[in-house]
Amino acid sequence: MNNTLAFIVVEDRQNDTLRLCREAALRADEHLLVLGETEAGYAYKRFCQAYVHLSSNTPEFEKICFRRYFILAGHLAAHPECRDFVLIDSDVLLFRGAGAHIAKLVGGAGFSGSFIRPATGWNPCQISPHVSYWKATALHDFVACLIETYTTPMGLQQLRDIAERFAARGVRGGVSDMTLLYLWAQATGNAAPINRVFEGQVIDHNINGGTNHLAQEFRVRGGAKRLAFVDGRPCLETPAGDAVRVLALHFQGSAKRVMRLALHGRVRSVAALTWALQMARRAKNAAFGLAMRVRRAADAPSFAAAPADFPADRNAP
Repeated sequence: MNNTLAFIVVEDRQNDTLRLCREAALRADEHLLVLGETEAGYAYKRFCQAYVHLSSNTPEFEKICFRRYFILAGHLAAHPECRDFVLIDSDVLLFRGAGAHIAKLVGGAGFSGSFIRPATGWNPCQISPHVSYWKATALHDFVACLIETYTTPMGLQQLRDIAERFAARGVRGGVSDMTLLYLWAQATGNAAPINRVFEGQVIDHNINGGTNHLAQEFRVRGGAKRLAFVDGRPCLETPAGDAVRVLALHFQGSAKRVMRLALHGRVRSVAALTWALQMARRAKNAAFGLAMRVRRAADAPSFAAAPADFPADRNAP
């Protein structure tokens, strides 16, 4: 193991995605801990009682996403020697050097997550935790912030305003744990992104498409970032033709199907399959947007009276 920074996955499902995540961490010589429990304690029960659903995903899905922070808090309470760690999703492949890169990149920050810088005036107010650095003290503070936001009128109104902005655009997205991470990180001075290029290396935000921290930051082949292995190490390519070593790849959504291909260097197969999956995804999103516009046209008066009931949540492709 080349550093002491632990990687943690909160995942109770034993599936191919998790097995590939474990295999990649082993190859990368990074310590990976899997927390498979589902019991998150009294604080999580209190959160669920206060939770207001502002999402087009199911309440059950969103609550599971929030649950991981409470499970992490319980683990940290039982292991005070763990002062900092990197949380990753099970659909992330790590490569050699990831831990050392993150430790150097974050500096003295208490938290660093993955963030796309807005380029069109539209800010979805989301920071993704799929690869995110945490100090234990920051994680405990964030858990307290979750409960406070959902139990105060000011906090709830802030969330409803964000959900309404998504609904007004007729797109999937809205309030999720990523929203709360964004608001908390901005308020605490922990907004520096973990997915920015640093010393010629980068953490991937989402393998689907060329956007990373910046819009169209990397070249695309098929439906994914243009991936190449140079001396056995994965690299992305900028529009200027410069190679940037990638230390973690995130296979969000249906792209999980190409994790094995990417881990074994079959880059052209990754490109072809992700393109086909994205075409299906775009058709689904177009149908969703049309349905939402029709619904808003029909239900505008009742929606204005009860914004909390509108299903406007996250679903980044």
